[in-house]
Amino acid sequence: MDRTEEKTYRGLTLPARTRLTSQRRAVLDAIEASGGPFTAIELFQRARRSQPSLGLATTYRTLELLRRTGSLHALSGDGRPAYVRCSPAHHHHLVCLSCGSVEDTRLCATPSQQALTRRHGFRAESHELEIYGTCRNCL
Repeated sequence: MDRTEEKTYRGLTLPARTRLTSQRRAVLDAIEASGGPFTAIELFQRARRSQPSLGLATTYRTLELLRRTGSLHALSGDGRPAYVRCSPAHHHHLVCLSCGSVEDTRLCATPSQQALTRRHGFRAESHELEIYGTCRNCL
């Protein structure tokens, strides 16, 4: 997606033509207030406190818009689908299975583009990596 075709609200990037309705703002405000990973239902319940007319479908549509622009990342490896807010810079996630915390890391073990092309004839556009384990606070 071309950055000229995007807009931001509270540091979250949305496609430029996205309408910022009061319901969508409630979802974005709830994301802003979250301190870590959250499920769609948790976000919906939090956002409904300020916007009782919010529908669950609006919450899911907003999450998908944010996921497509890279503002959110869906974590699915620990059994409960959750989302985490992301920066646009290249990074990966360390997910604690004990406390649920998520830490960004710039460490990357993916092969270089040259190695992928040479070995597989493949041109990568992007990649995602989550590492699940135990954080330093839970050890």
